[in-house]
Amino acid sequence: MIAMKYMVTKSITAALLLALFSGCSKDERDINMELKEVTNLFTPVDDESILLKPATGQTVVFEWEQAKAADGGLVLYEVAFDQENGDFSQPFYQVVSDNKGVNNKLTLTHGDLNKIAELGGSQFFEKKKFRWTVLASKGTNVKKATMSRILELERPGGFDELPGSLYLTGSATENGDVLANALKMKQVEPGVFEIYSKLKAGTYKFVDANSGTPKSYYIFDDNGIQAIGMNGETTFSGADKIMRVRLDFNNINASYAEVKEVKLWYCAGNTFWATLPYTSNGVWRVNDLTVNYETMPWGYEERYKYMMIIDEGNGNRDHWLNSNFGDPAGQDGQYPSSVEYRTINMTANNGSQWDWGWKLDRNYLTQGSVADFWVSLRGSEAAYTQQYEK
Repeated sequence: MIAMKYMVTKSITAALLLALFSGCSKDERDINMELKEVTNLFTPVDDESILLKPATGQTVVFEWEQAKAADGGLVLYEVAFDQENGDFSQPFYQVVSDNKGVNNKLTLTHGDLNKIAELGGSQFFEKKKFRWTVLASKGTNVKKATMSRILELERPGGFDELPGSLYLTGSATENGDVLANALKMKQVEPGVFEIYSKLKAGTYKFVDANSGTPKSYYIFDDNGIQAIGMNGETTFSGADKIMRVRLDFNNINASYAEVKEVKLWYCAGNTFWATLPYTSNGVWRVNDLTVNYETMPWGYEERYKYMMIIDEGNGNRDHWLNSNFGDPAGQDGQYPSSVEYRTINMTANNGSQWDWGWKLDRNYLTQGSVADFWVSLRGSEAAYTQQYEK
C-alpha cells in the first residue's frame, strides 16, 4: 500500500510539473511584440518657430497618433531629437512621454527646450532648426514613426557657465556688504540656489565667491518676470521681511516668497504648541517651551512636525516641513538623533495630523520638561534640519 501510494503521488507530481512547464512554454509562445508604428504627428506643426522664454514657465505640447500593438497591449513612447538633416540613427536627445512613457503626448517647458537646443549645439540668441519624431516600443521592438517634423528654437541669452556656489551680500542683508561675511545660499539642484533670510531697506546682490573678485548677479523686473542679470544690484524697500529668495540659472529667473510664520505642531493634540520667532541667518527658535504630552493608551504620544506660512505673491498658504518618514522611528534613548533623522523634507508638504513628522526622545524630554525648539534653514549647512534641547 505504501509503495502504491508513493507511485501515485510521484505520478501526480510529474503530471503537475509537466503541466507547469507546458504552460510556461505556451505563455512564451503567446507573447506578441508586433507593433504598427506611429503614422501621424499632431503638434507642434511642421516648421513651427518658438522664441524660448524659460522664465515664463510656458510649455509646448508634443502630440501624436497612437501606435497599434497586435495584441492590444501597452505601447510606450519616446520623443527623439536630431539635427535638421538627421535620420535618427543617432539622435542627440530622447525623452519619454508623459505618464512615464504611456501617454501619446509629451509636455516640455521652455526651460526644457532651451536645454535641448543647447545640447543640439545652439548658442545664446541663436535660431536653430531641429528634427523630431516619435519612437514607439513594445518590449524590445522599437519602431520609428513614419514621419518627422522640423522645429525651430530660438534661445534667449544666458550664462556660459553656471555658478557652483552662490552668496547673498549687500546693505539690505543680515550680514551687510562686507564680502567676507556674505551669506551662503543652498544649491537645491544644479544651477538652482535659495536662501531663507531677512531683508531690510537697502541693496543686495549675489556673488559666486566670498573672496577675491567674484562674478556678481542681480534680480530685475523684465516685463513682469523676475529675471537674472549680471553686474548690478537689486533694491529692497519697505519694512523688514523674512524671505525665501530662489535663483534658477537654468531658466534665468528668480522668485520670492515671504515667510510669515513657523509653527511647532503637536500631532496628538491636533494643535500647535508654539510659534517660533525668527532669530537670524535662516533659523527660527522658541525657548523655554514646557512639554505637555497627551496620554494615549500606549503612553505619552511624542510625534511632532512644523508648518511654515508663506506668501509667494498670491496670499498666505500653508507649507508643511516634514520628515522623510511616513511613520517615524521611535527616538527614546536616542537623543541627540542623527542628522539624517532630523533632516527636513521641504517638498512633501504633507499636512496629515499624524504622519511625516518626527518623534521626541521621551527619556530625554519627560513630561513637564522645559526645552528650546528650532528649525534651521541655513544655506551653509549640508541639510535643512530641526532640533530641540533642554
